[in-house]
Amino acid sequence: MKKYWQSLDDLAAGPSPDKFQDIPAIISEISDPVTRRRFLSLMGASMALAGFVGCRRPLEHIVPYVKAPEEIVPGVANYYATTMPFGNNAYGLVVESHEGRPTKIEGNKNHPSTLGRSNPFIQASVLSLYDPDRSQVVTHNGAESTWEDFISFWREQSPALSANGGAGLTILCGPFSSPTLARLKDQFLKTYPKAKWGTYEPVSDENIYEGIKLASGKAYQPVYHFEKAKVILSLDSDFLYSESDSIRNAKGFTDGRRIKSEHDDMNRLYVAESAYTITGAMADHRLAIPSSDIGYFAIAVAKELKRQGLTLPDSEPLDNFNRGNFDNNWIRVVASDLLDAKGKSLILAGRNQPPQVHALVFALNSALGNIGKSVGYRYIYDDTHSSLSDLSSLCDDLKRGEISTLIILGGNPVYNTSSDLAFGDLLKNVKHTIHLSEYADETSNLCQWHLPETHYLEGWGDARSIDGTLSVIQPLIAPLYDGRSLVEIINLITNGQEARGYDLVRDVWKSILWPVNYERDRQRLLNDGLYWENPSPEEVPRVNNKAIFYQATLRSIDNRLGINNLEINFRPSPTLYDGRYANNAWLQELP
Repeated sequence: MKKYWQSLDDLAAGPSPDKFQDIPAIISEISDPVTRRRFLSLMGASMALAGFVGCRRPLEHIVPYVKAPEEIVPGVANYYATTMPFGNNAYGLVVESHEGRPTKIEGNKNHPSTLGRSNPFIQASVLSLYDPDRSQVVTHNGAESTWEDFISFWREQSPALSANGGAGLTILCGPFSSPTLARLKDQFLKTYPKAKWGTYEPVSDENIYEGIKLASGKAYQPVYHFEKAKVILSLDSDFLYSESDSIRNAKGFTDGRRIKSEHDDMNRLYVAESAYTITGAMADHRLAIPSSDIGYFAIAVAKELKRQGLTLPDSEPLDNFNRGNFDNNWIRVVASDLLDAKGKSLILAGRNQPPQVHALVFALNSALGNIGKSVGYRYIYDDTHSSLSDLSSLCDDLKRGEISTLIILGGNPVYNTSSDLAFGDLLKNVKHTIHLSEYADETSNLCQWHLPETHYLEGWGDARSIDGTLSVIQPLIAPLYDGRSLVEIINLITNGQEARGYDLVRDVWKSILWPVNYERDRQRLLNDGLYWENPSPEEVPRVNNKAIFYQATLRSIDNRLGINNLEINFRPSPTLYDGRYANNAWLQELP
């Protein structure tokens, strides 16, 4: 009988080595719990499952980003505008969809927060949507349960809570910038006037807000206009990547470097930082110093600016402050460039720096005439930013046994809070604990009730970006699993009744859009992906109580690192952020 070979390698190989093995190859497969064959079969099943569950469409009507036929044409993509909430910021996006399945995400070129750009977290968020490890069912004490069971439980508890005004009821939530969530929060606190609401996230801009409040008397959100700045001094701030609003910052910075004519000059970037960052890599001049020395360095720059002629009212405490062991020539050149570019310069500090450094930065920008030009400030109307004092107060209440019902909306505080708080141990002593999240994580394991949360591409919502632009979160697909959105859960807790996120968001926007042209404006809002009027314009705050401010700055910054000591800085991961993306393979593989 003729023998046919599949290739020359097959001919040269001769008899299979397996024939001469004393122990069959199958034995190794049995002893190995995950063989290559098994791995490939599991991967194939996961891909098939993702394709199967990814074809549900939202029940409510959504509006494409561009005019397109009502019918879905196989193989032809549709594009929809939506928004990705991210802490106190919101990214305007355009999502590509094939046959009802989101497949690719890019920035919305008309939205100020992205301007057609994106970042790795945005790109990889579509993979998180199809993650089979996402929470899929309600659990009670570790056992599978249903939404009906949880709703019945809450309706049994709410009358007693309503009777005592919500005493013992506490919500711990992540930061948000949503008008709908702000309204629901107000309704919750009116329904339960004795209840408490805390806001916490491990990565936050709390130091920035507190520093500006120290200098001006109010908490403001800084909005940087790098395209208007010719000289930039960055103090431990990775504004091109890891800081808030980095997409818009990067666009403005690169615009300032673009030479369009022979009369244009590139901007100049000075960076003093403790770790090598993308911003530091782009710097024209970079100085590596410990993070604890940044405050000293800022004071040294302020003293040099004053020496070179900058007017700094009530700054006498600077005169008696030691400038530290820094490169005097470096500081002299920085100060000279900043003075030469008055009104077109910019100083900023990173979120890890203490409030006193941000207060000093605010005062220097004010003295240089930069406020209202290269930097603006938007008043924070809703107290929804992360607060360590909120978390500390909550832990104190837990220690005293004053909390009987704790509802954790998003986040994973058992994992990402400081170990000295022992949040996980305190959680075990609460009578009723409820956790809403996309994954069954460490916090879920210690809570009695775990509720699956929807992905932002699955539910309705709204958000305000750092510059104040309002946007609507428009779902691209119906929930793949049995999840509920944050707005739906807060409404359920407050009113004891179920309501669709679509209706809750629509009710809020009826008060924002003009009633006469509501339907027309609503269509435009969903089509464009943003509200065309900015209800939160920038302001030009002034420095108050300058003498007190400077004294507080000099007294509080005095915490310099000794020569024989080590400094540890905790920073968000450039790929996994605060750990929330640990299950995202794209971000895990990002260099």
